[in-house]
Amino acid sequence: MGQKDLAAKRFEHSPEVFSDIINALVFEGEQVVLQEDLQPAPTESLYPAANGILRNQYNDVSKYEMRNGRIAIQYTLENQARPDYKILLRKAGYEGAIYRRQYEGKDTYPAITLVLYWGEKAWNSSSDLYKFFRRKKIHRMARKYIDNICLHMYSMRRLPLEIRQRFKSDMRVIVDYLAEGKEYEPTKQEIVDVDGTLRMLHALTGETDFIKNIKGLLERQRRGGRVTMCEVVDKFVQRGREQGIKEGIKEGIKEGMKEGLEKGMQEEKIRGASAFVKESVLQKQSKEYIKGMLQTCFLLKEEEADMLYREGYEREYGTEIPAFT
Repeated sequence: MGQKDLAAKRFEHSPEVFSDIINALVFEGEQVVLQEDLQPAPTESLYPAANGILRNQYNDVSKYEMRNGRIAIQYTLENQARPDYKILLRKAGYEGAIYRRQYEGKDTYPAITLVLYWGEKAWNSSSDLYKFFRRKKIHRMARKYIDNICLHMYSMRRLPLEIRQRFKSDMRVIVDYLAEGKEYEPTKQEIVDVDGTLRMLHALTGETDFIKNIKGLLERQRRGGRVTMCEVVDKFVQRGREQGIKEGIKEGIKEGMKEGLEKGMQEEKIRGASAFVKESVLQKQSKEYIKGMLQTCFLLKEEEADMLYREGYEREYGTEIPAFT
């Protein structure tokens, strides 16, 4: 996965994010695994290659869940950027190495492996060994002796809302942004790991705006300020705010709009919101997206967002549009 792999490993290595992933996907949102109970587990194992030479293989992120000073379960996360129809064989190798180490140790414990698929192409590979070998001519009596291995794979770009709502950590920000695309509306959820989250988003989307402002956002956080996706959601929001602060708007806002705005609203916020509307209209963003962003990021009331959207639309297209209901 290259940079995606490095960004994912760094992001998921956090005990908070790792435990959140396990709780959301394995325990369906129940807070079973606690971050303070996690310890790093080995990620390297050896296997003999076809030429007899030993070769090493690496898991992405692996942690032990400890209970009363002993290992209860070993969880492993594997990140995939593209479908791999042989990944079941890799999983067998990874978990086989884990169980082989236990053979010569004192403790025994189960190993659970999750595959987090970050690619855009649909994954149609086999979900277990029985299906993997379905095209092989295997005698029916021999088939029942094959130990089945199941693939627990999650397409992280396509998680339904029901599953996304289980996440409590910064992972919620990432899966929401990937799943909702252009319709994404940021929430007020505070980003804890600003650097890791934005680098992960940059690696997955290629949008450079996510990393351009990391330094400033980290400084904001260092001073005690909250960082949410309202500050970093995409290039349209950032452009709108910068344009509003530096240049302001060349055209005034109608008197009715001024009277409707909450008393004491800062002019900078008005300029930034107006510039954001102008940029979004040029980019042909939907009415719902623009209004949602105005209400969430600029803290405008619904009627204020309506009026500001009309201003930007009429200014760009030179025609009036009906008032929103």
